[in-house]
Amino acid sequence: MLEKTLLLILPLFSVALSQLCQPDAPGAFKVRFNIKKALGDKAYAWNADEEFLFKAMMVFAMRAHIDNTIEITNVLICNVTPRVSFWFVITSPSNSSEPMQNTEVKNAIRLERNRINSAFLLDDNTLEFLAIPPTPAPEPASSSKSWLIVFGVVVGLLGIASIFLVISGVKRKKNKDKAKSEVHDECENRLKSTETVENGARLDNVQFSEGEDNEAFEIITPF
Repeated sequence: MLEKTLLLILPLFSVALSQLCQPDAPGAFKVRFNIKKALGDKAYAWNADEEFLFKAMMVFAMRAHIDNTIEITNVLICNVTPRVSFWFVITSPSNSSEPMQNTEVKNAIRLERNRINSAFLLDDNTLEFLAIPPTPAPEPASSSKSWLIVFGVVVGLLGIASIFLVISGVKRKKNKDKAKSEVHDECENRLKSTETVENGARLDNVQFSEGEDNEAFEIITPF
């Protein structure tokens, strides 16, 4: 009796799953692999193992950002083409007949695009989630901006050095002029001191005693 019941339920369950995973179904996403374009002669064949790896990566993304109870059985794949494109749906772990919200799936996949790409040796251009644009990487700082910064620093340092040299030159010139002025004043003071000493010595030589003046006066005037 149980076996008959299971035989009746399984087809219904398969039909329900097939209705979940079909093109443009609610919660369904299309993905395209350009393996030959990316790897050329080293391209690998798409098979059941690669499908299992894809499901595992979807489970990893969902567990990391949405729900850590999701299993491989919650990832459905359908409409696989020889050129490796297919649709997939991720169902809710609490209700396998209900797909997870599109926004949650999109955010989780966008946050793990690098890990997913690396698992298949592809990039954003060769592994395309058609309804999930990749998260743009931050723009690297351009080398021109770096050179402008370096140039500005060098010019600033040169400007500071030039100002320092000009100020040092002005101070040096002032100190030199001041030293010359001091030497000149010192020389003038010495000359004045010398003249004063010499004048005083002459006056001392010309002075006579009182007796000598009288004798000289008598010699000159006999009367």
